[in-house]
Amino acid sequence: MLGLLKRVLHRLVQLLWVLMVVALVYSLWARDMVPKSWHAICDPTAFVVICLFTVSVGVWVFWHHFRFRDITMAHVDAMDGLEFENFCAFLLKRNGYTRIQQTKGSGDQGVDVIATKKGIKFGVQCKRYNGFVGNHAVQEVWSGKEYYQLDQAVVLTNSTFSDAANDLATQLGVTLIDREGLRKLMKRLPS
Repeated sequence: MLGLLKRVLHRLVQLLWVLMVVALVYSLWARDMVPKSWHAICDPTAFVVICLFTVSVGVWVFWHHFRFRDITMAHVDAMDGLEFENFCAFLLKRNGYTRIQQTKGSGDQGVDVIATKKGIKFGVQCKRYNGFVGNHAVQEVWSGKEYYQLDQAVVLTNSTFSDAANDLATQLGVTLIDREGLRKLMKRLPS
């Protein structure tokens, strides 16, 4: 259902872009070529399309910039897995990472987000858990590091890691960011 909604929304955005281009072409260049009898219909239509496009872009920019602005750990704990992945991608972007790419949900080889900072490519597995995160997450992100040819593997969680996960991460060189580390990343968000 969510996939269908995304596809429909994507098509609507494409349609809005096409309508915007047509409205601009009409308004800036083609108006004099259209018969004057059509101006009564085309002028208001072009105006409405341009206004709709402008408002849509404004809403999108506002939502994209402020959607996680006042978030607390209680909000993070209430997220589902996909929301947490989106939040982690947002958090990485706000903390100076670039080329943020979210991998597909299933078959992602243990990497949910790929990001670059200072020329280093990071693969991040995002785990929204209530209990301890075990070493399986470390194993998955380590294999994903090799699969995506990344420089550094990271497991980011709203919880804490088991001793086995900490030991394995140390041995493999995987960076673990637990609840306290997540809280520190969140403090860097602009208010």
